[in-house]
This record gives sequence, C-alpha cells and structure tokens, in this order.
Amino acid sequence: MSTPVELQALQQAFMTGLQQQTATPPIPLVVGSLPADLRWYIYANAYQSRLLECLQQDFEQTWAYVGDEMFASLCQEYLQQRPPHSWTLRELGAQFPLYLEQALAEHPQVSELAEFEWRLRGAFDAADAEPLTLGEIQRLDPESWPDLRFLVTPSTDLHLQHFNSLEVWKALKAEQTPPPPQRSECAIPCLIWRDPERRTRYRSLDADEAILVDALLHQEAFATLCMLLNARLPGDNAAFQAGQYLQQWLTDGLLGGYRLEQDTSRLD
Repeated sequence: MSTPVELQALQQAFMTGLQQQTATPPIPLVVGSLPADLRWYIYANAYQSRLLECLQQDFEQTWAYVGDEMFASLCQEYLQQRPPHSWTLRELGAQFPLYLEQALAEHPQVSELAEFEWRLRGAFDAADAEPLTLGEIQRLDPESWPDLRFLVTPSTDLHLQHFNSLEVWKALKAEQTPPPPQRSECAIPCLIWRDPERRTRYRSLDADEAILVDALLHQEAFATLCMLLNARLPGDNAAFQAGQYLQQWLTDGLLGGYRLEQDTSRLD
C-alpha cells in the first residue's frame, strides 16, 4: 500500500504531466488494450479541452471577439501560467482578464470586455438575498434616516468601462458585427446585478447615480448620499432625485437591507 507521501508525489507528477502536456505518461500505467502513450495522450488532450471549454463558456463573447485561433492560444498560455488549483473550475478564469491586459496590452478593450463578462458571471453566481421593500423602509422612524445605511445585495457590482464594451458585448451576444472600439474621455459606470427573478441585469449609469451607487457599495449613510447629490444639483432637486433613485433601486432589487448605528443589519 502506498504511503501518503508516495501518493502525494504520484499525484503531483500526474498533474505536472497534464499541465506541461508531456508526450509520455509521467507515471507508470497499467497494461491496457491501447498503448500507454496513446491512452495518456487521449486523457491529457481531454483534460486540456475541458479547461478550454470552461473558459469559452465564461468568456463567450470575448472568444467571439478575438476568434477561435487566438482565443485558444491565449487560453493555452494562460493555463500554463495559472493552472487550476481548486477542486472546482468556478474560479478558473478569475485572473484571465488581468492576463489579457498584459498579453494584449495594445488592445486594452479585450481585457475590459473579458472583465465585464467575468463580473456578469459573478452576479449570476452571487449569494441570494431577500430584496428590501418600500413598505419596510416606510415603517422606519423619519429621524433615523440620516444615519440609515443601505446594504446592497451580494450580486451588485459596478464596472467602470473606458471603452464601448457594453455595446460590443450586446452586438456579439446578438451575433452581429461589433462596433469598432471607442475609448471614452471619462469612464462609463456600468451597474451589474441579479434581480429578484434571478435574471442578470446591467445598465449604464449617469454621473450622479454612479456617485451614489459607489457610496452605497461603501455603506455610506443616507445623509452622505444626499450631500453628494446636493453638491451636484441645484435647489431642491437633490431631494427629489434621491427619492427617484431610491425607488428605482428598490424596484430593481438592488437593496438587500439596511443598518442603523445602534441597530443590527437586516440582510436575509
């Protein structure tokens, strides 16, 4: 019987052979109906193909954007630099956008597109949370509102896009020719979340709402949100607009709870 140390060495040699795609088996194989080299080739090739399929699924539109040959080449190099280390393939592509930023430095729109796709995947897989309702916050003491801190649902994310990545993604998703990459003078915030019907949603934000959503993500007090908006809008428009944004966030299912300074979080 193999000792734990021998088994670990055997497993390590096996994984090294898979990752380096050695031509011959890295460990002795039992006699079978096919030659050992051929059986090893079939298994190792199937292993690499499965990893490629996983990245193709996670970055489907990035794959379509760069084409089959380039995507396969990029994935192969990525997997050599960052082989999987987990029992699950869920995080296989976590560093892929960063790798693309370095590998395709002359085409930064590709890494941004991949980052957007990865964040969409993250919103889809995020933990569930019961959305906050208008009735719940209407029951709060009005005097507590300045210290009220809303908690967003786990799927809520904000992606700053320096290119027209959303338009490119939509075109590719519809199997249409994507528009040429266009860099914006200012980053365009894109809100990503999963709604109560478990649909992954996204929309570009105007500058005012983007500032408030960023404050929400940092759990700033409602009074701070109002002050941020008041500095940007004249007269009484800030209070009205803050109410409009709050109603929209509740409708979208972005808010999962709230916290008061002397209260516990309401987040299911």
